[in-house]
Amino acid sequence: MNSASRYRGFLLGSLVGDALGLPANGRPHHIVRMYFKGIKGYTDEYYTTASPTGLRAGQTSIDPRPILKSLPENPSLAIDLWIHNFFQLSETWQKTLTKLSHELLEKPTLEQTLLGKLFDEKAKQKILDGLDLFPTDLVSHFDGAMTEPDAIQFALSMLLRNHDDFETTVLSTINMGGLSRLTGAIAGGMMGLLHGEKSIPESLILGLERSEEILSALNS
Repeated sequence: MNSASRYRGFLLGSLVGDALGLPANGRPHHIVRMYFKGIKGYTDEYYTTASPTGLRAGQTSIDPRPILKSLPENPSLAIDLWIHNFFQLSETWQKTLTKLSHELLEKPTLEQTLLGKLFDEKAKQKILDGLDLFPTDLVSHFDGAMTEPDAIQFALSMLLRNHDDFETTVLSTINMGGLSRLTGAIAGGMMGLLHGEKSIPESLILGLERSEEILSALNS
């Protein structure tokens, strides 16, 4: 698999994860399970109550088209700009996610990368400790209310638990609740980097709002 496929997978995967997680963003795990009955795809309302979320199915938290059109040809520089403008993280965690993305683009080995120098020992151990917990305990481990660091470390712990199938990994991450827009975007982006664009189900790409324009901007 070439780096171009993984780069495109990162962009599209983060868009898909963001859109899947956005309707449940900020909601605790039990609410996601109770009212959404678990996120299974793009939705604009609760499954059981039909209470509108104010969102359109496949909508992303930020319109990606202007960002995509402004990306430079160099994949590393494009990743920097994409993380800065789409993920909208604080500077510290933006740098961490950017460095992780660059390393995975060059050498797609998640375990070795995470066990490297990206995190201090405390954060690294917290990620690794999450591997032995049941999913519901994992939520508490990273704080159900989730700060930005919690969300990033939680998403990476979920990736380490299962990173073979895009849809399974992203949906299981989102369904734990919390900052699901961010955790979904991270899980989707990292899965795209690991396995390339073709690992993302076509239905999820085409289900994005304005998918044709997004693909056109990406292709240009």
